Amino acid sequence: MSLIPKNLLAFLAIAGGIAFIIISQPPHSLCDSQLVVIQNAQRRFLFKDPTKKQVTSTKYERLRDQCKATNNPGGCYEFFQELKVMLHDLGTLTNECWSAVGDIAEYKRALWEPIELLIRLGWGESPPISYSSKYGWLEIADLSLFCKLKTQITRFYGETEFVNFRERIMRDLPGANALDRNKIWELSLFSENCARYP
Repeated sequence: MSLIPKNLLAFLAIAGGIAFIIISQPPHSLCDSQLVVIQNAQRRFLFKDPTKKQVTSTKYERLRDQCKATNNPGGCYEFFQELKVMLHDLGTLTNECWSAVGDIAEYKRALWEPIELLIRLGWGESPPISYSSKYGWLEIADLSLFCKLKTQITRFYGETEFVNFRERIMRDLPGANALDRNKIWELSLFSENCARYP
């Protein structure tokens, strides 16, 4: 009975080791690398610090709640600034990574919640009295943020998903049940022409 030659045995051992490494730890794609960079950049805003057990909420949650509670430019300023940084970071992703990032709960929440908040801040506690008052206290920079959120949402989740969201929110705005759809559209941020904002 012949034995396996040492050279062949060595080759099989090396090939088996490489195969095991590839199967157990697939190589990083460009998308994986981009995700790591973005996660690290957003760690202090969107994600809880695992080393700080006593911290029960994220900076995102604290700033969002402060913005809702104060409902004024000063109370929302830092939240809006952090969102702009996040959107800038997300804008560096290649198209292939959009669905991967869109599936991460923290990013999903940080896109959908703020755009709804902006719409509700503009609308107020009752329907705006005119087209020009649909902004409430929101300024041009805030409207630009609304448009950037809308752009990123449609990239990640598609136009249909945004339309479904829009129709649901329009029906849910305070006092909207007394208005027809076109009037709600006209008096809400949804009718804002985003082409005005680069």
